[in-house]
Amino acid sequence: MKKLIALAVLLAIFLAGCQQAEVEKGKIRVAAMSPRDMVEQLKLGEIDAFVAWEPFVSEAVVNGYGKIIATSADIWPNHPCCVVATSDKLDRDVAVALVWAHVKATRFINSEENREKVLEYASEFTGKNREVVEEALKRIKFVEYPDKEEFVKYYQELERGGYLTKKPGDLGYDSEDEFLKDFLYSEFYDYVLERLKENESWVPEKVNKKVRVGYLTADLHQLAIYVAMKESYYKQVGLQVEAKEFANGVMEMEGFKNREIDAGYLGGAPATLKRVNDDIRIKIIAGANNEGSAIVAKDAKSLEELAGKKVAIPGFGTVQDFLLRIAAEKAGLETGT
Repeated sequence: MKKLIALAVLLAIFLAGCQQAEVEKGKIRVAAMSPRDMVEQLKLGEIDAFVAWEPFVSEAVVNGYGKIIATSADIWPNHPCCVVATSDKLDRDVAVALVWAHVKATRFINSEENREKVLEYASEFTGKNREVVEEALKRIKFVEYPDKEEFVKYYQELERGGYLTKKPGDLGYDSEDEFLKDFLYSEFYDYVLERLKENESWVPEKVNKKVRVGYLTADLHQLAIYVAMKESYYKQVGLQVEAKEFANGVMEMEGFKNREIDAGYLGGAPATLKRVNDDIRIKIIAGANNEGSAIVAKDAKSLEELAGKKVAIPGFGTVQDFLLRIAAEKAGLETGT
């Protein structure tokens, strides 16, 4: 009888193990880490894949550590990524000057005649070699203002996924539309755009003020801030820019909270999450880029082959997290830690 009981227990353990294995086969194991660490961890085989922004995707590919199995354009075409935000206390004339410099820099980047200079600036800004940045630039759409419909879609997905802990009413707004209109604040961009349409040589009056602008370490999506400095666009409008580097968007939002910066380039994800959850009062006044991320795998050749594998993302609630969730769902997989 004791032998039968022992056999039954062993059988139950075996079946439970099999069931657990089957569950894990259909699930991607997700871990959070910095993009810089992702490249090294993929090289060492500590992770099986990662989802990151450029130039870290291209760094891994060019060095032979992995291959792209899906770009963000494949997963979510034209998705918004990085933005330009300001404190709600920033002077209007300074905000207009910042937007003008950003628009001029973005147009410089997108002009084919500036290709060589853009490659040079991209390499200097990120610290990556020409081969890496040239590959990376192929997957980034530099924009002047984010696609509002796609940005609202992302906001609603964050809400649906339980990432947003507060409602617009908690923040003093009567409706979601009122909040989004104030958060995605296009007045400065619309003004600059109209003036440049009337006269492409138009330059706002010099403001002659110092402004502290944040940006993320080696994030090629934010190349416009470097171009604006190198091409003297800030100088033309009398902005004395003190550039402040941050490791990630969450830390940059803390910079806004602590009044360490007046404006900044950062991901739309941390900007939204911290604006809502922590009521850090910023406005998005311009876009920086759409797309520009990808899933890079060491051995897997398809999304389906990521089942049971360890995949790194920059953080939960980021655009890259959302991209992985969409890709996993398309492949019939789940994600979990």
